[in-house]
Amino acid sequence: MSKSGDEQLLIDFILGRCDEPVAEDVRRRLESGGEFALLHEGISRTFAALGLCESARMPADLCERTLARVSSSGRAEVLQTVHPSGGMLLSRFSIRELSALAAAAVIVVGILLPSLRQAHRLANRSLCANNVWAVGAALNHYANDSEGNFPSGPAATEAWLHQPGRKYASNSAVLFLLVRGRSASPEVFQCPSAGGRAFVLSDDMTDFPSPQSINYSYQHSLNTPVRRDVGSLATVAEQMVILADTTPVFTGGTFRPERAERAVSENHPDGGQNVLYLDGHVKWATDCRIGVNGDNIWLVEGVSNYTGKEKPASPTDTFLLPHPE
Repeated sequence: MSKSGDEQLLIDFILGRCDEPVAEDVRRRLESGGEFALLHEGISRTFAALGLCESARMPADLCERTLARVSSSGRAEVLQTVHPSGGMLLSRFSIRELSALAAAAVIVVGILLPSLRQAHRLANRSLCANNVWAVGAALNHYANDSEGNFPSGPAATEAWLHQPGRKYASNSAVLFLLVRGRSASPEVFQCPSAGGRAFVLSDDMTDFPSPQSINYSYQHSLNTPVRRDVGSLATVAEQMVILADTTPVFTGGTFRPERAERAVSENHPDGGQNVLYLDGHVKWATDCRIGVNGDNIWLVEGVSNYTGKEKPASPTDTFLLPHPE
């Protein structure tokens, strides 16, 4: 494919416009590095720069105020502009011409900025999906060296939610094993839409240093490791969710029951989450009932109140836990 064809392919990939087979082919090409990966990095940075426009908002009365300002100015017939050489150019315009120019500028801004904001959100969503896919690849790499077992932690006698004055077990420390083993870089655990916090890995670390350092929630794996090839899971691998954008149900060490039934992750402003399934595919979802047979991925099946010691009701019950704090 030509370079221009690769550029368009990568733009579609970053904006989430590729179907899954094409996206998978792009990911394989990116793994091989070379010019294609460099081109991807350049385009990704260009789209990331659109974030400079994210906070821009056009007041509803901007057009009227601009026209009024132009009309009331006693010197509106003279428009000063800066020449690239540094000198000043004086160009004379009529009030009507200036009003037309001002109105055109306001209209262009009003149309362009929302489009840029939408492009920025779509770019972040696609970059997030790439992160989730990379975590999935690291999980499978770990399983290849662990007899089919995904990372898990020791049996927890403490709660998996941090509360003042009590010890707690960390499910995110399970995912940190991928960082310690160099299967995944710290950066892939930070969703670009959530504004994750980067950190430098040190030898004494056993977990992500803060909730901002991991913007994804992982299947409860404290003494209940997920196995890739267990019969009950192998038959539903394309339905079994094992990781997603951060759960909205458990935040700051507390359970938020008002968000339990219909909530989506708060990572993305357009409402939804990137989801990793056991078979390795990644999907954008705008609901929480997307597990096996419509299972709510944030909660234990049949449980409505939480103390921090609950665990999945069955091997196919998705129960995604965040950083404990």
